[in-house]
Amino acid sequence: MRPYRQIASKSLKTRVMQKHPVLRLFLPKTVWYSEDALLQMLRMFSVVYIKPDKGGGGAGILRVEKKGERYQASYRRQTRFANEAELIPLLEQGMLPNKRYIIQQGIDVARIDGRPFDLRLLMQKPDQHWIFSGMIAKVAAKGFFVTNRCKGGKPMAVRRALEEVWGKNSPAVQRIMEDCRRISMLTAEVLEQRFPGIRELGLDVGTDRNGRLWIFEVNTAPRFMLFRSIDDPHVYRNIMRRHRSVI
Repeated sequence: MRPYRQIASKSLKTRVMQKHPVLRLFLPKTVWYSEDALLQMLRMFSVVYIKPDKGGGGAGILRVEKKGERYQASYRRQTRFANEAELIPLLEQGMLPNKRYIIQQGIDVARIDGRPFDLRLLMQKPDQHWIFSGMIAKVAAKGFFVTNRCKGGKPMAVRRALEEVWGKNSPAVQRIMEDCRRISMLTAEVLEQRFPGIRELGLDVGTDRNGRLWIFEVNTAPRFMLFRSIDDPHVYRNIMRRHRSVI
């Protein structure tokens, strides 16, 4: 257990960010899970993700895609089809017991070799000011829709990942990287106002096929192993030095 404040609930953090006039523009629509809410979200969006409100590592996440009059449900590397009456019982087989769930709008994220990827952004506050400590891309393993390392996701340098999608000389690459820094700092400031005592944040963000940035999740007790793969060893050493100063 880390000595600084941690906020486990995804929904609670999302609600705080939704109230901010800028941050809300970067958030997929998110609601509490219920049968009615799921069907309503699937009328609005062709893909949704169902996530445990508390927990990480990609555990217990389900993906549902509407396919005409049927639904494609994916979890634990299984993909099954169901009609509306069959959908809820099917999904409950993949849900973790005794967990409350949220439903999040699915974003058509950019892909590398057909595999979705997202970015992990790290903020730390070793003293009086927040510091943007680094960012790294995570590319999903073949057959997976989550990018977590424990699910086979592979790290990649952010610039390289973005250039794979938009091209080496595309202005979108630098713009997205600058947006990541700006949104990370704003997120840290907004969440700290509501939750004094937080000292580290890991933001999972992604870009859609138009280059728009989306915030999928914010973790108040992020892990750092991904950053060991960055070519510059000073990045990881600085992260760990700041981490030790806040614990």
